[in-house]
Amino acid sequence: MNETVLDRRRAGLLVPVYALRRSHDLGIGDTAAVMDAIDFAADQGFSVLQVLPIHETFGDHSPYNPISSRALSPALLTLSPVEVPGLTEVMLEQAAPESWLVQLRRGNVRQQAVHALKTQILLDAYFQFSEAGSPESREEFARFRAAQKDWLDAYSLFRLLVREYEGNTEWAEWRPEHRTYESAAGWLLQHPAREGLEALRSGFAFIQWIGWRQWKAVRQHAQARGVRVMGEMSFGVGLNSADVWANPALFDTAWSVGTRPLAHFDTTHDAKQWGQNWGLPAYRWENHRSSEFAWLRGRIAWESEFFHACRLDHLRGYFRAYMFPWPGGARHVEFSALTAEQAAETTGGLLPRFVPGPDEEPSAAGMNELQGRELIGQIIEAAGAMDLVAEIMGEMPEYMSRTLEDLKLANLSFPQLLRSADGAIISPGEFRELSLVTYANHDNAPLASLYKQAQAEPESRVAGDVRALLEFAGLEAVLPDSLDDKLLGVLQEALLGTRARLAVLMVSDMLGVPLRFNLPGSYGRGTWSDRMELPLGDLVRHPVYGPRITSVRELIKKTGRGMGGSVATSQPGTEPRREMAG
Repeated sequence: MNETVLDRRRAGLLVPVYALRRSHDLGIGDTAAVMDAIDFAADQGFSVLQVLPIHETFGDHSPYNPISSRALSPALLTLSPVEVPGLTEVMLEQAAPESWLVQLRRGNVRQQAVHALKTQILLDAYFQFSEAGSPESREEFARFRAAQKDWLDAYSLFRLLVREYEGNTEWAEWRPEHRTYESAAGWLLQHPAREGLEALRSGFAFIQWIGWRQWKAVRQHAQARGVRVMGEMSFGVGLNSADVWANPALFDTAWSVGTRPLAHFDTTHDAKQWGQNWGLPAYRWENHRSSEFAWLRGRIAWESEFFHACRLDHLRGYFRAYMFPWPGGARHVEFSALTAEQAAETTGGLLPRFVPGPDEEPSAAGMNELQGRELIGQIIEAAGAMDLVAEIMGEMPEYMSRTLEDLKLANLSFPQLLRSADGAIISPGEFRELSLVTYANHDNAPLASLYKQAQAEPESRVAGDVRALLEFAGLEAVLPDSLDDKLLGVLQEALLGTRARLAVLMVSDMLGVPLRFNLPGSYGRGTWSDRMELPLGDLVRHPVYGPRITSVRELIKKTGRGMGGSVATSQPGTEPRREMAG
């Protein structure tokens, strides 16, 4: 571990796959756009490209609420005859005429339409492939199915049933014979139209084979360009997922996982009373233990097929999970207006709790540490050579920081959360070396948004954070009139100049724009859909963004984070205080 992405000082670029643009896409970023992003990263000196989870989603299409822990999203695949055996240009033109694609490409991602469209095109390609595919490609597909049988059989049957129920993934509402994998398999064996249904089921397996091929090719392209790709493994899977349906003993569906109220980062109003309720089923770790954690180990091993590094979402949850005795989504909104007494009356006395227990209780903290070390140890072992970065921010109990050090596990750091006793952000030279430092990721407001809010509310916490960031960058804690190119560059240099091995700029903070990808606690249509204004390659030639990209490229070299890995000429944290006009 820590020998590919965290082996030296590097600069990274974060952008969700769906947010990317390229010419001739189908209204959403895809693997071809990721390859373009890899080329962009290499050309600008970034040696790491970070993306969000790439697994299949339904409903609000949150990448953190997947319908499978393994299945790759059909929506993120490139559809062309070259990339998809069985697909022809005629099929593409009939399924997605250019007049419709012009609309799909305009504005944000229309998740529902795009997912349905690309899934159907891939299924049509499969039926062509099954009749006219080459013997070599058919053999490769057969080998893939055999190798992935432990999860693919259940997933493909689950997807067949989702189609039977016209897109309804809530399997608890299905007919009794469909509510378990075993009974559904028996139903299919006896079905009079079994041959046709099995062919459709094979089509869903075919889509996963195509995804596997394309994401493997992405990794190979990155390797050739000297770029490392960092993916992410979400903490949980959706309640209405193939995993919970096929392996109910591994999950406790009576409780929903989330977080208690967060004091620092912004969130929706509905999350302020009780915290964020993600609606994810809790884990029954005792049952995972009896199978030697095969499901958990299989997840991380699958990620290592495609990525050089992997961000571990919500690492705190492996030590102890915060659970709600009510569902997420609309039900959580209902509880947001209730007091503790009112909520307890509704749930029969149950209230949100930590499991195994709260860190404030010494005996519980001990159990939390034991559980976390066991689970994280399994993940590290199964990850092999793939680097891991733990999403665990801000202050943490001593046993968590001790575990990170003992296991040599890198963590995610936000400067605005790393404060000294006097409230100032620690100096760049004091950052943990084995860490990923960033100003924002998908859940956080980018610099441009923070700056705008700070100007509008000068006495707010956000304004205090921005002033602290200015001091961290060596400036006076006085808000200039605007986040201009010069100020943006100073803040970028401060981040890149820290001691952390990996410094990552979210694409919004590279460009200095207020593009935000998620507001914690939000759900439903319209979430997880914001796209970039232009393809990355076009931004280089843009009159405003082009000079900013050039500036970042020079800063990457200056701070010793370039592709060649040169050593910085000055020690981090020793820059003199700068003066800013205005």
